[in-house]
Amino acid sequence: MPTSARPAARSDFDFEGRGDAARHWLDTAYGTTLRLSGRMGTVQHQRADHGGIAFDHLKIDARFAFDSDPMPALVVVDMIDGDLEYTRDGVTDHSHDGDTVLAAGWDMPFRGRSGDRYEVRATTFTAETITAAVEEVEPDYPWQHIAFTSYVPRSPAAGARWRATVDELVTWFPRAEDELAHAEATRLLGHVLLQTFPNNVVGGDRGRDDRDLRDATPSTIRRAIDVIEERAHDDLSLAELARACRVSPRTLQYAFRRHLGCTPLAYVRRVRLDLARQSLRDGTAASVSDVAARFGFYNPGRFAADYRQVFHENPRQTLTRTLG
Repeated sequence: MPTSARPAARSDFDFEGRGDAARHWLDTAYGTTLRLSGRMGTVQHQRADHGGIAFDHLKIDARFAFDSDPMPALVVVDMIDGDLEYTRDGVTDHSHDGDTVLAAGWDMPFRGRSGDRYEVRATTFTAETITAAVEEVEPDYPWQHIAFTSYVPRSPAAGARWRATVDELVTWFPRAEDELAHAEATRLLGHVLLQTFPNNVVGGDRGRDDRDLRDATPSTIRRAIDVIEERAHDDLSLAELARACRVSPRTLQYAFRRHLGCTPLAYVRRVRLDLARQSLRDGTAASVSDVAARFGFYNPGRFAADYRQVFHENPRQTLTRTLG
């Protein structure tokens, strides 16, 4: 199964059913009337709810359509498999496996349809979560007036950075009892959301404060992942990344371990793997070896092994499917 976003580690589902029972379950899960139509097939759904953030894994094995009322939250969808069309605010986006799209917002009815299969990871943000993220960037900004100017990531690297961040947090989100770590992880993901999709709050270097760039703080992580997005194609070492963040390599290592559960270079590698897969899928890669070298993977065997671990197929399989 091709994937550009890792589903949750659990293999069991909170719900598995068909027909009216499935429609009712999904309406309840997302707090609105989705008006799902079509045969629906078997719906499988599981959720990891962390308060202001929830991660869903949703599978539907048949073609369907929806014409939904607004959701009481923001929902970002990472396509694991299949095809999907979303229309909201007069804009239609077509997504397939490996893509990320902002599907729904507070005052945004939306409609769309799927292909013959549909598997996604959905990340849901409450209004309070977005408010906290906005207040860090622009304390006096009225969060009710947040508007997105695009519902897809502002660049391939921004999409890769988003998926890499969620990949880490979905399996390593702090428990609610650890209030400080939980709040930091929530704010971090909210910040990445604002940096991923073009909006009227965050633009250019706005909201970056060098005074916050010290020690193993969420601010250091946010600066690091911004640098990784900007320099994803470069041969970026730990020392260079730490220097750009104005911290020591040891501090940067500790910050990533503390807030994302991985090393900085493992995160860089995950972003580059995602970009390599995008290149294999969109036809810009002449060969597997070409794309591996372009993104700094100079050991073909290691590249193939890392790629297979994340996406559950060999890079040549992705390229062959693209070439048709």
